[in-house]
Amino acid sequence: MNAELEKQPKVLVIEDEEFFRQMITDSLAESGVTTLPATAMDLSEILDQNDDIGLVLTDLEMPDVSGLEVLQQVKALKPEIPVVVVSGHQDFHALREVLSGGALDYLVKPFSDMELVATVEKGLLEYVRNLKAIRDREEAERLLSDLILLREIGETASGEGDLDTLLDRVIDLIVDSVGVQTASLMLPDKNGNLKIRASRGLPDGVADKALIKPGEGLSGHVFVTGKPVLTTDIGGDDRFSPSGDDGQYSTRSALSLPLKGRDRILGVLNVNNKADGSIFSIHDQYLLSSIAHQTVLAIENFFLFSQLREKANELEALNERRSRLVCNLSHELKTPLTSILGFSELLLMHRSQIGEAEFDDYLQKMTDSSLHMERLISGMLLLFSIDSGTAHWQEQPVSVAEICREVVNSFGAEIEKQGLKVELAIDDNLPALSADRDKFRVLLESLVDNAIKFNEHGGKLAIRGVMETGDEDRHIYLQVYNNGASLSPDMAAEVFADYSQLGEINTAKPSGVGIGLALCWAIVKNMNGTISLEETDGVGTSFGLTFPVGPGA
Repeated sequence: MNAELEKQPKVLVIEDEEFFRQMITDSLAESGVTTLPATAMDLSEILDQNDDIGLVLTDLEMPDVSGLEVLQQVKALKPEIPVVVVSGHQDFHALREVLSGGALDYLVKPFSDMELVATVEKGLLEYVRNLKAIRDREEAERLLSDLILLREIGETASGEGDLDTLLDRVIDLIVDSVGVQTASLMLPDKNGNLKIRASRGLPDGVADKALIKPGEGLSGHVFVTGKPVLTTDIGGDDRFSPSGDDGQYSTRSALSLPLKGRDRILGVLNVNNKADGSIFSIHDQYLLSSIAHQTVLAIENFFLFSQLREKANELEALNERRSRLVCNLSHELKTPLTSILGFSELLLMHRSQIGEAEFDDYLQKMTDSSLHMERLISGMLLLFSIDSGTAHWQEQPVSVAEICREVVNSFGAEIEKQGLKVELAIDDNLPALSADRDKFRVLLESLVDNAIKFNEHGGKLAIRGVMETGDEDRHIYLQVYNNGASLSPDMAAEVFADYSQLGEINTAKPSGVGIGLALCWAIVKNMNGTISLEETDGVGTSFGLTFPVGPGA
């Protein structure tokens, strides 16, 4: 026999005459062909109970059912099985009818053993080719279905605006298309433990309560190793430590795949309990690996789009603040510039009529306005240079107590005008701080200026500085406090934002462009320190700063 028929199917022989039936059986047996004798009345039952029949050999003329009816029945029940019709005489009309009905061949009795064997071998080869065609068609349909599924997952990734909705949609597609009863997608929480984010078919409460540590159970194993696992006995596989979820499996076969991102494992995809009760195959693993890859792309794209949206919102907010800055800057510069222009015009036009004392007063006011403009512009340029990374930092040992006293003294006139009570409590034994002296002074000037502006008349301005030692570091702690308007710690993001200031141009807000605290934050950051709004029990505002001190200081 042909090599393609190494695992040879049987030939169903339907012949009402015992002599011819036995003759066919004996002739085929000598060639290694297994036959299954039957009557036409038992055809449906035999075809249903035997899946190894590869050819039907039927007599044309029989008492109860004709060979043509057998042909029609076989083609209706199992069209892949070829049919050879045997007749006792040459009949052109019968030949045309059976061949048009789908018969493979038409044999006329008597025929030789060689002719019979050749016809049967041709029929069995045709059966093998038919099976291959069916498998090829099913594989093509499966591949098309897989491609459609992957396309739907890809479309889902770009269409959903919420991560949980996206993951739920992916799980729905897997359950409906792959034919599983249970599926889950697990992502790590903030502590690194796997938590179910989307699932189908799990017992009530499991999805909410399940928390798998890395390395624990099947999911934890896959998350740690980054390799897929296909197992036929989840309970008996000793590669995995128990995770307490064994009871959810109705079949012992399970498949778990890592969600591999560009540089890390994002999570785990689990499926089990195939709807048809079968075990998972390598094809299932290949398909679900592709689905896992598409899911990773979906998750990464989601996070990318979220980051882009967040960045766009940040840029929009920054643009709004910068627009406000331009308005504030124009307003703040206009006042001193108007003063300078007014006094200079007055001096030019009426110099001879102005006394010396009045002349000196006008010059002082022009100088004060010029210095105010210089501070505004210098602060803006310094913030821009720090933001762009072009600022020059000249570090040197700096006395915190000395700078604090200098800054407080420089605001003497403003403090006296506000009637403020100053409490300066700086430990004289504080070690020198390694810092750019000018920028450190700008930092303290901005904080003190802010504390004066937003203080109440007759209020308190307190600056405290002490050395603090933690478990792993030593740092200088500075506190700048005023008992004016209260700012809670949850306003820190707004307060330290670039170009932000409470109040608007056309209200009674204190003067200033709105860069002071943003400048403070930028300077402290470059000094590897911290700055924060502190709790004040609803009274006043307190800024706390820390600066690291080396072990030898």
